[in-house]
Amino acid sequence: MIRPDLTVVADDESRGEMTSNGIVVLSGPPCSGKTTAVKAMADGLSSRRGRRHLEVDTLFDLLFPASDRNRDDRMRAYDGAHLLARMFVDRGETVFLECTYARRDQRASLLEALADSSAPLWIVEFFVTPDEAVTRFRERCQATDLDEEIVRERADAFPYSDQALRVESSFGTPEEHARRVITWLQQGPRPVDQDVWAQAGRDWS
Repeated sequence: MIRPDLTVVADDESRGEMTSNGIVVLSGPPCSGKTTAVKAMADGLSSRRGRRHLEVDTLFDLLFPASDRNRDDRMRAYDGAHLLARMFVDRGETVFLECTYARRDQRASLLEALADSSAPLWIVEFFVTPDEAVTRFRERCQATDLDEEIVRERADAFPYSDQALRVESSFGTPEEHARRVITWLQQGPRPVDQDVWAQAGRDWS
């Protein structure tokens, strides 16, 4: 999904300009609260230009509606999202990329798209315990290739980074998480070391 003019929730006293012209990766295991937090960031306020939201899973469904969700198709969706992100960044916009980003080659694909670009990269990671992830999975009513065992394993083994903003999704509402993310960005956080972040991803074994 491409959402133009991403608007963010912020208290009046904490409003300020976000760092612009870069990439914000909203990552975490399945059922960790990424999508609900992004919706809270986008809903309810007047629009602001220069913000783009790219949801890799939605792009996947558009490009490969009949896919069995194999590795190659997943990577093509990531590659496509990253090419779009580079286009928007080159036009002076900030892009919010939303997906798990657990795998090393998923992260490497983003770095390849940003090659020869000076655009900074910030990472937000949504943390969820395996038990909470499974509970949320049971409450979902959408088609998926996941099962409880996979959801538990991915929550347990997600490669969290010390360079990222950690959001514990079990503590607070989506609106509170959205405010925390945007306040953090307004404070001008240091971008991540892109190579270190990419290399910390999991392989496919």
